[in-house]
Amino acid sequence: MPAPPPLPTVLVRLRVIRLGSASLARLSREPEKTGRVHSVFDRAVNVLWRDGRMLTLHGPGPLAAPFAVALERLPPRETVAPGMPIGNTTLDWRGAESVALDMSLGPLGFAVDTLPERAGAQALRSPIGARARQALGQAIAAGDAGAFADAACSLVGFGEGLTPAGDDCLVGALAVVHRMTPRWLSADAGQRDRVAAAARTGTTDLARDFLLEALDGRFAEPVLTLLTARSNDAAEVAAGRLLSMGATSGADTLCGIRLACRSLEARAARPRPA
Repeated sequence: MPAPPPLPTVLVRLRVIRLGSASLARLSREPEKTGRVHSVFDRAVNVLWRDGRMLTLHGPGPLAAPFAVALERLPPRETVAPGMPIGNTTLDWRGAESVALDMSLGPLGFAVDTLPERAGAQALRSPIGARARQALGQAIAAGDAGAFADAACSLVGFGEGLTPAGDDCLVGALAVVHRMTPRWLSADAGQRDRVAAAARTGTTDLARDFLLEALDGRFAEPVLTLLTARSNDAAEVAAGRLLSMGATSGADTLCGIRLACRSLEARAARPRPA
């Protein structure tokens, strides 16, 4: 029986149709260098780019990560393998739509109870996960940046998968913070840096970059669409789309969104000192 033909060592030219503005800036730097394919899935190819951070390549549709790049067509899985080089000769982003993925400041346009409650990863429902979520919620309700960093660091890398459940939950909570009350956390750079340091060393490559982008206020389009929804109906549709992401990633992100929303409601309901 003849041996199967070897995989190509270089990807064919890939046409980019949409990407985040921050990703566009990254693609333009150090054009002489290349990145490497990190991991390959049916619907996405993750690339460790030449700056040491991730790019996620997928087909047409909403950008599934703040560092996602939507292609006109994702290459067949059998033509891509980890370690393959990818650079400016591979990606053609001329004429691609550049999208701002920064969370805008503003109130919620929907009732928090509109958001569905869907069981996600078992890790978040374990006693350790429940305690970490409770601590995160209490810190948000109190506006305590130090306690938030403590709880956030306990969630970094917690659970299994390319993006562990604790990281997904934390990204969801950070999306709400950036939407509604970003100043109390951004004012304490030391606490933010603690979480960033934990993300750089304590979780997977992919989850690291979701967290670092979230700390800077950039999120996947499904998260942005949900938190900027202007009605209960629109939020319900957006939440359904978020839930379809990954095995439990969407549900775990939504868990963090609900937690932070309810914590901020509790903060707002507290009587102010006379």
